[in-house]
Amino acid sequence: MGTTGDIQRVRYRFIGHVQHRGFRFACSVAADAAQATGWVRNEPDGTVIAEVQASKEGQLAFVRRLSTIVPGLGYDWSVAHEEIVDLRGGEHGFTVRRF
Repeated sequence: MGTTGDIQRVRYRFIGHVQHRGFRFACSVAADAAQATGWVRNEPDGTVIAEVQASKEGQLAFVRRLSTIVPGLGYDWSVAHEEIVDLRGGEHGFTVRRF
C-alpha cells in the first residue's frame, strides 16, 4: 500500500513558524525542484500539511530544498509527522490549497 516501485506519497505535517511567511509557496518551489506532485495547505491549528508524491530520492530532495528556502529547520519549524499514504493517479504538478 502507498508505493509503486520507487514512487511514494508522503503526508508531512510541519509545525512551528510555518504560516504567514510564504511556507506553502516554498513547498511548491521545493516540490517542483524535486519533480514531485501533490499539494500543500495551511491548517486551522497553525500547522501546514503537504502531500508529496515522488521517488524516494525526490522526497529527500523536497525536504532538503525546503530547508534551504525556509531556513530554520529544527529551530523555528520542523517536520512533526510524516506517513506514507496511497498514491494518487492522474495528478499533474503541485498545488497550493487554502484551508
